[in-house]
Amino acid sequence: MILKQRGARVVIANQWDRFGLPFLLAVLIVVFSGLSESFRTVYNLVSNFQFAAMVGIGAIGMAFCIMSGDFDISVGSMSALVGVLGASLVPRFGGGVGVAVTVLLATALGFLNGVFVTKLKIPAFITTLGMMYIYRSLAYIYTNNTPVYIKDPFWLFLGNGVVFGVPFAIILMAVCYAAGIYLLRKTPFGRYVVAVGTNRTAARLSGINVDGIKLAVFTMVGLFVGIASVVTAATLGSVNPGMTGQGYEFQLITAVVLGGTALGGGNGNLLGAFFASMIVVYLKNGLGMKQVNSYWQFVAFGLVLIFAVGINRIKFTLLGMRET
Repeated sequence: MILKQRGARVVIANQWDRFGLPFLLAVLIVVFSGLSESFRTVYNLVSNFQFAAMVGIGAIGMAFCIMSGDFDISVGSMSALVGVLGASLVPRFGGGVGVAVTVLLATALGFLNGVFVTKLKIPAFITTLGMMYIYRSLAYIYTNNTPVYIKDPFWLFLGNGVVFGVPFAIILMAVCYAAGIYLLRKTPFGRYVVAVGTNRTAARLSGINVDGIKLAVFTMVGLFVGIASVVTAATLGSVNPGMTGQGYEFQLITAVVLGGTALGGGNGNLLGAFFASMIVVYLKNGLGMKQVNSYWQFVAFGLVLIFAVGINRIKFTLLGMRET
């Protein structure tokens, strides 16, 4: 009898992993489609899929970070800083150079965060909290709080271009997720990340270079934030040092946790993060179309995050596991 009950719990947990988020996304779209005619237009649904790329791509790096047992709350400010720096180079050096600088600089800033965490042993929360203020302030100082506009065709194509009828931003997101899923499931690095997040001491005793994994994970956060920043800037046509990336860290963490990644580390689901990213974007769009006050929108996202953590705890309980 006990074995049957455990088997039933495992089935329920596994079914949630497979179909829970797609079901929630479908319900969300149906509800807001009924509430707003503008929401259910093909243009709006496709546009939101493109906007989901901004959250979805950044969520890949954040997922690896949380799986390793840490998180990075500097990503919003990082996005603003690398965006204004890269965009400011476009008039002189062209869009290709601007894009490359944006991605490489974000990667370097992620690496810098990792150095503070691994080499100076400063907790990730303190490190990234401090960097959140530093990056945003540098973006203000560099631009004198003035938006930087992008007119380069190459850069704009990355966010607005279409290839064989499919928005390029969606193609780029698919490529990033394919790479992330392969890295997580098919390489030793993915297993090491999970091992470090599960039990750092045991991972170190088994011969895993824990600091090296942590450093690589924070560098990955910067890489994917850089790619997402390029897409965001291209879609909007500008980078605003004050507005770009506002609440971005909250959106990424919400998407990753809602997607099934244990907040304490040691477990992750990138495909879940993909669907959760779309839920976050469609929820924001639906609330905006109903002209819900922005403060109440933050309340909604807070409730989603709490819901996500609660669902994860229920899932791990059903599986007989303990979420650290």
